[in-house]
Amino acid sequence: MTHNIRIACLGTGDVLARAVHALLEHEVIPVENIFLSRKDGPAIERFTASGCTLLDDDMNTIMRGELVLVAAPGNELDAVLAPVCGCTSGRYLIAMSDRADISNIINRVARGTQVVAVCTAPDCEHPIEYTQGFAAYMKPPCEDVIHAILSDTAE
Repeated sequence: MTHNIRIACLGTGDVLARAVHALLEHEVIPVENIFLSRKDGPAIERFTASGCTLLDDDMNTIMRGELVLVAAPGNELDAVLAPVCGCTSGRYLIAMSDRADISNIINRVARGTQVVAVCTAPDCEHPIEYTQGFAAYMKPPCEDVIHAILSDTAE
């Protein structure tokens, strides 16, 4: 199902590129509603040919999204969150990593950020966790984004 929401996608290397590819392939979000940051490198810039919007930096990218996707290997997740943690308030954040831990992510983002932590490691005790009070109407789009990305990386 396509959800008419705006998503800001941040992260590193192949992990982020695979996530954006999955969003496009599964048509979860309209391509014109996918915002990317030039800071995430040339692997991301290629998605502008598909119709994604490329912005100059992470903060401008986040400001365009209602939903923020951060996809990075566990050892890089904190580094991706650090420069943008102050501008996530009032947004919904999906943090995907092989070491995603909801309590760690909550401590790194602004108050008022609703978080979904998605641990992609096969031995995670809690693969998907939501912050308390996460808005019920945002769960279906978040779950569709998560499932599209996870199904794409499993292939």
